[in-house]
Amino acid sequence: MNENINLQDIVKEHVSSVNAFKEHHTSELAELRTAVDDLAIKAAAHQMHGGDAPQKKEQQPVFAAAGLRGGAIAAHYHERARAADEDKSITLVDFMRGVAGMRCTDAVKASLAVGTDSAGGYAVPNIVMPGILDALVDQSALLTAGASIKPTGGAKSITTAAVDSLPQPAWRDELGAIAESQPTFRGVVATPRSLACIVRISRELLADADDMNRAMTLAVSQAFAAELDRVGLVGSGEAPEPLGLYGMPGIAKIQQKGEAFAYADMLAAYQAQLEHKAPAPTAAIMAPRTLVGLGGLVDTTGQPLNPPPLLSGVRQLSTNGVPVNLGTGNAKSLVFIGNFNTVQYTMRESLNIGVLREAYAKTGEIGFLCHARVDVIATYPQAITVIEGVVSAAA
Repeated sequence: MNENINLQDIVKEHVSSVNAFKEHHTSELAELRTAVDDLAIKAAAHQMHGGDAPQKKEQQPVFAAAGLRGGAIAAHYHERARAADEDKSITLVDFMRGVAGMRCTDAVKASLAVGTDSAGGYAVPNIVMPGILDALVDQSALLTAGASIKPTGGAKSITTAAVDSLPQPAWRDELGAIAESQPTFRGVVATPRSLACIVRISRELLADADDMNRAMTLAVSQAFAAELDRVGLVGSGEAPEPLGLYGMPGIAKIQQKGEAFAYADMLAAYQAQLEHKAPAPTAAIMAPRTLVGLGGLVDTTGQPLNPPPLLSGVRQLSTNGVPVNLGTGNAKSLVFIGNFNTVQYTMRESLNIGVLREAYAKTGEIGFLCHARVDVIATYPQAITVIEGVVSAAA
């Protein structure tokens, strides 16, 4: 009997020691995670701006539109997640399982409780947003070229100052009249418009697939990136579609010179932009066939043509958002060249995801309604030039 009592005491003492050890190291682990998160936020700010978050405005070119780029996206939403005390373990697929009413963690349930809206959808948690937006940037030519994302609150519209024309200084005699010039600035109103898509998936795949988070993030980001590129470049401006760069006042337009698009056309756009006293171009956005045609140009000996040194700093990007069915014969295209740091996507703070419970019940699928509100503006339109009538050698 005494041996049993002694054994029980030993077990209790051992369990108590293990619990104390676990509690102590759990606390240390939490502190370590917090420190790592702090370093990640600071590193993101350094990556994009060469300094911490408070310095980022000073590090950007004076003509750059306000908003988030690169590492600043993650830094912004990580700060919001920390302020909201969100669980860092939540992923997009965890969140969508919770939206669908499947088994989920307490952290997801808490996120759903505070993120619901009047339409029955749920705001995507801040901790999940960087993964979606980073993938969005990778898939979008405009965002890759330097356009920013400007998160906004609940306002229906936001007015931003844009450079309309530069003031014209003039020399004057003492007591002489001061020369007048046209107004320098104008207000550009950004009104976020509704952009939505439906993502369908079987219940079994959503519940069981190991790599579902990557696949879901890729699907949502690619869907939005393609349309944001298209509307950002050639949006009609007729409600509910925002107006793209091609239709904005102040954007310069020139015609292709030769029979096929070539570096000479990019140089002409470069010159036109400098003559408008705008910053030098840093990127050219074109249709895939135009990019391939440009890359396939050869000299008289059959060797590939190298871009002129002046264009060495101009990135060549492609997107299917550039039309290829314009002009005579519905076979011409456009090329956008400029400094796209002057372009801004105004976006409501978070994406919204709702569930369509009955629409695909017959096939055992779940439909997710993914919804964002976005507009696009150019704060310095003279920094963009469009080449029209583009015919590609690859067409």
